[in-house]
Amino acid sequence: MDMATYTRESALNREAYERLRATIRSDFAGNYVALANGKLIGASPTFDEARALVESIKPVPEYYNVFFADDEPDFGLVYDFHGAGC
Repeated sequence: MDMATYTRESALNREAYERLRATIRSDFAGNYVALANGKLIGASPTFDEARALVESIKPVPEYYNVFFADDEPDFGLVYDFHGAGC
């Protein structure tokens, strides 16, 4: 992923989180939440299930966030073992 894509997608997801923070914390407490393309993709009880929600999108976003709803997400650039940002 290039830096321009990361910067753009990170900003979209951060804005979505700020806008949806109260909803995420109240409606999805105890679950993992997925944000991609500046949108709430969904929530699941496990990290892997929330990540699968994002990976079901075609095309799979280059950058996305999966985080525990009760915590503040990290909008830094992270790579998994397969080289996809999450």
